[in-house]
Amino acid sequence: MEQLAQSVRARAVALMEQVLRGGRPLAGEYPLVFDARFPGRVLAIEEQGQVVSACAAIVRDFVVGPHTVRVGLIGSVATHPEHRGRGLATELLGAAERALAQDGCWLALLWADDPVFYDERGWTPVGCEIDFVLESWQQGRLCGTNGIRAAGPDDWAAIHRLYGMHRERVDRSLEETRALLAGPGIETLVLQRSRDVVAYSCLGRGGDFARTVHEWSGADEDVVALTRAHMQRAQARGEEGPTYLLTPPSARTLHERLRGGGIACAEGVLAQGKLLDLHAAAALLGALAGPQGSVSLESQVESQGGAARVLLSGPRGALAIEAGELLDVLIPARGRRTRVDALARATGLSLDGLPLPLFAWGLDSI
Repeated sequence: MEQLAQSVRARAVALMEQVLRGGRPLAGEYPLVFDARFPGRVLAIEEQGQVVSACAAIVRDFVVGPHTVRVGLIGSVATHPEHRGRGLATELLGAAERALAQDGCWLALLWADDPVFYDERGWTPVGCEIDFVLESWQQGRLCGTNGIRAAGPDDWAAIHRLYGMHRERVDRSLEETRALLAGPGIETLVLQRSRDVVAYSCLGRGGDFARTVHEWSGADEDVVALTRAHMQRAQARGEEGPTYLLTPPSARTLHERLRGGGIACAEGVLAQGKLLDLHAAAALLGALAGPQGSVSLESQVESQGGAARVLLSGPRGALAIEAGELLDVLIPARGRRTRVDALARATGLSLDGLPLPLFAWGLDSI
């Protein structure tokens, strides 16, 4: 993606801050986008020297077990109030999608306050997260431990090492982790035993994730103890209301521990997504199908005006997947396996790697 001139970029950021934060600073919350040291970009539509619509975008490599997939993130979409209703945000999204595709992304993700707007433009809910709701009176149901303290810059390297132990994560550098942890409104706690930091957790992030533990790593009992410590600190500050804990679907033993303690949870979606590169997505499906599977693309010229679809073949047969349905196979909303199971029955393939457990922790969203 081409970088904007500094003067245009500054006006674009000012528009985002005015629309999204009431004029309050935004850049510190998302250093990977707005700090020139990092790979994020700002896109804008300018008319007569005025930025009328702007958004942020960044290319990230998502680690999913043995696979690495390139994904584009879009965020901070803002249009000047006097210029709304003209299709500027749609035009801007299209430009961001094309730029991310050119940078090798097969998928784009965003987190939206108005999902209907994006649904009408081809975006769909994808992926899964399990969200727990911990009421203040439930503190006693959570185990505690000694050695929990507020994190400091000397802990950033240990936290980065712990983050890298997740099988599902975004591939980020130590420098990026340092910048993210230094953002405003983040309460980061660590659990230290002897000389080693063995677990950490992050609550809050600027204007996002209020009362939410959105990133963590460590043994289940340590994550529970850290969550309890966040709740106790909130209570000491006079804050009321529940604390939320975001978890990936793969954290099954942690889920069992919390559910066993009577903690309520709900399945949510990871984000809204849009397919950017059908060929790359088909290649990923082929890799996940295993050595017995094969993938090809075919065009339905007569029935759908040239629209392409993916044909997955296996030892038992083949089944076609419409291009618009491919995300519902690879990363379906809430992890539902309806289409995956239908594919497995039709082709005779095990498809154990599907759905793809793509996950973004709180600090990685934009």
